[in-house]
Amino acid sequence: MRPRNGAAIAIASCLAAMLLPTLPATAGTEPDHTHGTEEAGGTVLAREDFDSLTPSLRPRVDETHVPTGLLGWTPDAPTGWTVTNDPSMVGKGKAEWLGWTFATPDFWTAAQTGQGREQFTKASGVLAVADDDEWDDGNSPGEQLFASTLTSPGIAVTGGSTVHVSFDSSYRQTGPQVAALEVSFDGDAPQRLFEYSTAVLGDQVYLQDRTLTQPVEVPAGASTMRLSWVVEKATNDWYWAIDDVAVTDTPLPGTEAPLPPPPLGPADVPDGISDRKVLFLDFDGVRLDKLREYDTPNLDALAARGQLGVSYLQDNLLGPTVSGHGHANLLTGVWVDKHRSPDNNFTDPNFDEYPDVLTRLEQVNPGFSTFSTADWVPVNQHLIQSSDVEITQRGPSAAATDQQSVADAVEVLSTRNPDAMVVYLHDGDATGHAYTAESPQYKETIERLDRQVGELVAAVEARETYAAEDWLVVASTDHGFTGYGHGGDQHLTRKIWVLAAGGDVPVTGTAPREWRGVDVVPTILRHLGVEIDPAWGLDGIPIGTPSTDPFDTVAPSFQGVVDEPTKPQDTAGWTKETPAGWTVDERTEGGVAEYRGWSFMTGEFWTTSEEGQGRGSFVRGRDVIAVADPDEWNDKGNPVGSGKRFDSTLWSPWQDVAAGGAVDLAFTHHYRQVATGEPQRAEVVAQFDDGTQQVLWSRDATQGAALETSQEVALSTTAPASGAQQVRIGWRLHDGGNNGYWAVDAPEVRADAPEGPVVDVAVEAAPRCLAGKVYVAVRAVNAGDAPVDVTLATPFGTRRVEDVAPGASAYQSFASRATAVPDGEAVVTGSVAAARDGDGPGRADATSTEVVVDYAATTC
Repeated sequence: MRPRNGAAIAIASCLAAMLLPTLPATAGTEPDHTHGTEEAGGTVLAREDFDSLTPSLRPRVDETHVPTGLLGWTPDAPTGWTVTNDPSMVGKGKAEWLGWTFATPDFWTAAQTGQGREQFTKASGVLAVADDDEWDDGNSPGEQLFASTLTSPGIAVTGGSTVHVSFDSSYRQTGPQVAALEVSFDGDAPQRLFEYSTAVLGDQVYLQDRTLTQPVEVPAGASTMRLSWVVEKATNDWYWAIDDVAVTDTPLPGTEAPLPPPPLGPADVPDGISDRKVLFLDFDGVRLDKLREYDTPNLDALAARGQLGVSYLQDNLLGPTVSGHGHANLLTGVWVDKHRSPDNNFTDPNFDEYPDVLTRLEQVNPGFSTFSTADWVPVNQHLIQSSDVEITQRGPSAAATDQQSVADAVEVLSTRNPDAMVVYLHDGDATGHAYTAESPQYKETIERLDRQVGELVAAVEARETYAAEDWLVVASTDHGFTGYGHGGDQHLTRKIWVLAAGGDVPVTGTAPREWRGVDVVPTILRHLGVEIDPAWGLDGIPIGTPSTDPFDTVAPSFQGVVDEPTKPQDTAGWTKETPAGWTVDERTEGGVAEYRGWSFMTGEFWTTSEEGQGRGSFVRGRDVIAVADPDEWNDKGNPVGSGKRFDSTLWSPWQDVAAGGAVDLAFTHHYRQVATGEPQRAEVVAQFDDGTQQVLWSRDATQGAALETSQEVALSTTAPASGAQQVRIGWRLHDGGNNGYWAVDAPEVRADAPEGPVVDVAVEAAPRCLAGKVYVAVRAVNAGDAPVDVTLATPFGTRRVEDVAPGASAYQSFASRATAVPDGEAVVTGSVAAARDGDGPGRADATSTEVVVDYAATTC
């Protein structure tokens, strides 16, 4: 511990202490005795809620976010209490948070929102706060350490007894911060009762809004006890706040121990229930380009047994590229707008609705054996809600804790029977932050991580039961790196990768599709035989799922850039070629060739045309998407300035629809219009072959800004009651200037099929032989209510009869030389198609009927 040396700053209030029965009124005066107060939970020896400081509360001094007139803080401690700050802190940092101070919850929360201060709901009135994070935000404390101790007055105790210290607590830590509760008896040196620190709890700890109790053994002969709340070795490392301190002779009900119980270990992993098993390697901050560049034979071997592919995170429109939601994407199978964890604060996540994969497995079948190991505390504290064994590693460095995670995972694999394992490996991120992802140190780290992958795979393959097991290994990372950091919109920061090998994953080496981080969960669930409930709302799909998206069929026609600058690696290309049956009504001239009307391209080709404008958050578009981007189109020659407008319509193929039938449309899209002086109009329309058209969805920039981020859209309409026989869907963006964009993917159009014309096909007479030929006569009757064309097909030939009226019949006789007719059965088919309208789109065959003709006995 760093010694808390230097002069003590004793701060005393002129107000009476709020202690029951009472703590000494004068600091430093030891009481002869204390008369206890009986309450639920035993005798109260002392109590302090800090509310006596209310008349002393002051307005802000250095704070900028707190309302000017709010009286909400004071440096003055209650009577008998003292605050001791390291002398080197004087004159540095924000005055409101210089060491332990006292504030209302409203004042403290207003100082900095979004960091969990508002979650201290147990506190009321006035609370004691040591907030080194806020203190460090003002007056340039630089590398100055925060060290402060809040000490109670003397409390009368009985030697040889046990007392219990209870208080409400909200604690948050990252980095070197140390916090502790200490006790001293009769002026002796303090003893540490418990400690919060990285060494004890690991990195980044959130122990918020709790009521704690700590037993204290009073030595024989002792008569007075003092308590001290210590925060030291802290810089910008967050805070500790306490309220409602009580000392009782028995524990108060509803309290909990300050420290969690001793963690479970590898030996506690229960035996599983499945021969199909999963190992998920959750890397932090490992860049794909470096995996390709460095010596990573173990990851290469896994990719050769399965597939490895590039993927991308959202840009800052949905949330910064940080670990909190990067790992949440991987572990929940949904994007950040569903799991609601956009950063590392975990303020209001939606993990109850979208739990992590291990929790999901436990919910489906508690018999699954689940295990996780990580050194970053939020992985097991927030992201993984429930697994059989969760090990949080503690050590001097990420390299050390990664090796501990690997060793524990190897022990589990060697001695236990797990079904699903998550192994988090941290050192890629730690090294990238310390040295950049271009440094020699990063190369050394990545190659060491690969060797650790080799250790884990070797442990899997060395299992005695390995031959009878089916192992799936999945790996991915939470974000990339640009320079020393991440969190932004840059291509290398958003670029991640997904690897899967084993199970039902097709062996292709390089991934044939763009798998996403959200695909990890459904891949694991499918491998373990868990049926995915659509109600779970997963955004991912199992790796290996073939595409049914018509847009993806145009990928072979991709070309390189024309007017766009050179694209980064893995962004593929673009094309104006449309899928089969699709068309573009193009009325756009000039501008950037790639964006002259609707085009097809990869999401990353589009995103890197202009980063920082939200294009990268079309996370539900994958592989090939359709893009209409008048903003990018206008970047060459400013066609808008010469009076030109973007006007382009993407049309789906025609398809049959019944009169009055339902037409249902589903697609994903990413739409933006900026309410500037430039117009922009967008519509989704249903067009019918009778010339009618219905607008299903529309936006108009004259009505204001619109931003629909990576949304799934479902629209419906009804075909006209008569006249229309076919329908198609159009996505039109027109009157466009330098004002926004629209991207669409995965369109599905479903229409109620018409009841097709009906024909009854029958054999007119039994097959007969005449002059060396076999004859068969077939009749088809139009049983519908409209004229039809009929095609009759037999093994002896095919005939078409046009315009057969309702109730009329088409009769044909077929003959073939006997030598050309094999013995057996012949299938006679009558197919019917509606007569074609020369001005319409045309219709396919509607019905067909088969009749079996037995001519085996026919001889000539």
